[in-house]
Amino acid sequence: DTQLAALAAGFTIGFGLLTVWEAVKQTIRNKNPLRSAYIYMLWGEIIANVVIGILGWVFLDGYIGPSIPTLLSLMVCWVFEIQLLMQIILNRIALIAEHRRTVSRLKWGTFILITAVNIIVMCIWIPAHMNPPPAQIFVDINAVWDKISKVIILLVDAGLNWYFLWTAQQRLLIQHGLMKYKPLVKFNARLMVVSIAMDGMLIGLMFLKNQIVYIQFHPVTYMVKLNIEMTMASLVVRLARGQREND
Repeated sequence: DTQLAALAAGFTIGFGLLTVWEAVKQTIRNKNPLRSAYIYMLWGEIIANVVIGILGWVFLDGYIGPSIPTLLSLMVCWVFEIQLLMQIILNRIALIAEHRRTVSRLKWGTFILITAVNIIVMCIWIPAHMNPPPAQIFVDINAVWDKISKVIILLVDAGLNWYFLWTAQQRLLIQHGLMKYKPLVKFNARLMVVSIAMDGMLIGLMFLKNQIVYIQFHPVTYMVKLNIEMTMASLVVRLARGQREND
């Protein structure tokens, strides 16, 4: 378990440095970063990942136990980790979407669905990981629902990425004939496979006996996914600026 956790920590540090550097560059390039919701979401995602990684490591080393404050802190960071990443994906969709109303509905729909999943997970996961748990039923339900919740998150992630691909292809390539966006569509399709594969890896790790090791891989997964999102957002912005200059 310690070796797996150390491997996860190493990947987190490696991808974390790349991700932080890209976040710094995007923050500097932003004309008004203090008023940019996107910049706040980037750094919020990074902070949530770092805190989860630290808590998971000290928990595995036995410095802290499965107390309510520890478990609640992990869950709060997890909530921010999931919610912020989904909104970052939606921010990318908003860059190329035609109707603001559609984007608004997607944002609120995603927020409500993921919030419902978050609340149910918190109500079950925290009691299930207390020592001892208040009732065995929490452990039994958590063994099933925890995996179901991750599948729901995977499907939402995949659905939003598919919608981005569909919008880019229909609106930019077919409707407006902006063929310069064709590499964007192909590139996003490949990165979407990587992003969904990371979610699949997390679900597979849920079958490990030591759930703290699984928690350690959360920052790895979401640092990679955040890096993908920043790369895609940067590419969309560069292409859009190029179009305006050509116009």
